[in-house]
Amino acid sequence: MKKLPPKVENAYKRLLPYLTALFFTSGFFFDVVTLGRIDNILNILSHGAYLLAVIFILRNQIVGAAAPPHAHRGILLFFEYQNELLHFLLGALLNAFVIFYFKSGSVANTFVLLMILAVLLIANELQIFKKQGPALKVALIVISLVSYFIYLVPVTLGKTGTGIFALSVFCACVVLAGFWYYLFRKQIDRRKIYKNLVIPAGCVLLGFVLLYALKIIPPIPLSLKHLGIYHAMEVSGDQYILYRQTPNWRFWSKGDQEFVARPGDRIYLFAKIFSPGGFKGKVFLHFQYHLRNGEWKTSDRIPMNIVGGRADGFRGHAYKQNYDQGEWRAKVETENGLEIGRISFTVTLSDEKEERKFYTELH
Repeated sequence: MKKLPPKVENAYKRLLPYLTALFFTSGFFFDVVTLGRIDNILNILSHGAYLLAVIFILRNQIVGAAAPPHAHRGILLFFEYQNELLHFLLGALLNAFVIFYFKSGSVANTFVLLMILAVLLIANELQIFKKQGPALKVALIVISLVSYFIYLVPVTLGKTGTGIFALSVFCACVVLAGFWYYLFRKQIDRRKIYKNLVIPAGCVLLGFVLLYALKIIPPIPLSLKHLGIYHAMEVSGDQYILYRQTPNWRFWSKGDQEFVARPGDRIYLFAKIFSPGGFKGKVFLHFQYHLRNGEWKTSDRIPMNIVGGRADGFRGHAYKQNYDQGEWRAKVETENGLEIGRISFTVTLSDEKEERKFYTELH
């Protein structure tokens, strides 16, 4: 293939240490623009294609595959820049999965996953780790592979739970076992395979199991579209009419998070939860009260059946009639306690008799 002009080639060599991060970041932004619903068939197919391409490039790098001398220019370009393409695709994949994790869990859960990913990305760029082989690159690929099945399996089967998570991890293990078997058949040094592939992949798999046991991995594909606290609620046709005292200019407030309660008032918790078409399951609306010793005490854990397919989320509610003044929070959880989202609010008891002004929200 024709060489690049000397100036361009020199610039490329100078920028080479930064190109990995550049292509990884560009993959992130690419997916931010193109990512659709989690059950979008184009998402599922494109992410599957990205993973196949990433595994193919990893295979090329391990076996030392090169383009034929007289191959088409496109093939020559692919082999020359396949490492940059690998990082671009990894960026697109991991960005999509981070977005899915973020939508399906609380900020605290997503923060933990983001920190783990950030540490791996930074370590992958350090020379001390690069000299140890492609172990961290493999770890990122396995994270992408497991994350793909973590959303593909529940979307396909229409339910979540520990068994579904175990099946997702098993599917990833089958793919990895097939890849390792292929490399063994190619007579690649087994010590190299164990050091650079089996050990990092095993660590990632164990990490996912541990994070799931600690309830840090959010319950993909469920996501919270809205969660708010209100004074009253009505249903008119296909619309929910919610009443709050909080004025419209306080746009950041989710209903009456500063709830002023008069005798006889109910506290309404309204939720919109997205799940893919064909999905059926149960979530719980978990009310907790903040005790003086700093602990949170469960007040109620109310079940709510949900059905998937509605783009704006399945709508449901619960209410409380018995409550004390103080700090409260309400969490939306799966049956096995994985958190989808939460809202904090304060309750102030009042004996005022003046007429109150309520604003409405339509959902």
